[in-house]
Amino acid sequence: MSNVIRFQFCKGAEVQFLSHLDLVRTMERAIRRAGLPIAYSEGFTPRPIMSYGYALPVGILSGAEYGDFTFAADLDPGEFVTRYNEHLPKGLAVLRAERRPEKTPTLMGEINAASWGVSLPKVSGSVEQVRARWQWLQGVDSFVVKRKTKKGSRELDVRPFLFAVSEIASTSTDIVFECLCGLGNEANLRMEELGELLGFDHLEATITRTGQFKKVGNRYIPPLGNRGWK
Repeated sequence: MSNVIRFQFCKGAEVQFLSHLDLVRTMERAIRRAGLPIAYSEGFTPRPIMSYGYALPVGILSGAEYGDFTFAADLDPGEFVTRYNEHLPKGLAVLRAERRPEKTPTLMGEINAASWGVSLPKVSGSVEQVRARWQWLQGVDSFVVKRKTKKGSRELDVRPFLFAVSEIASTSTDIVFECLCGLGNEANLRMEELGELLGFDHLEATITRTGQFKKVGNRYIPPLGNRGWK
């Protein structure tokens, strides 16, 4: 029987400015405090066998982060959720977990798309402006931005990285919608680029990663569960 457990967890406002490295350290400390039998790698510096999906940008919330932990002994996924949640800090919580086969592909090897929920204050724009911008985008083939990298700045067409936008709705204070975008090494859309595409300042919006998927044809399959892109 496999000792690999895949789980979905959320990252709330209390820890939204935690970097990915600090998140990994926090998850490791919680495993030790919970006394769970995590497996370790071999060699001179053994490390717990834990892996995650693509790093969440600092400042972004999430209800759909994923991790794979390998344990040295059989552990029921339900027991893992209960015991682990007791030792995670406020703002982090495991939502679900299930056992996975030993040779399951890595999360970063599977995931190539993500959905993002955007809540934009009305003082930053109007529903009509965002709708008009999305309508315009659907009629263009390219949208070139300057992307800053460690090697400098380069021009990049990011229009193919925005796959879909849900109904753009309005609340008493905000404009709300979801976007389906590329994620990963091949077609990754950054949050500032999403803002450029749809005409808003991403720093003024509350953005939440609501899903991660493996795009197969026209289907978007989550790493856990069966709720694809709506």
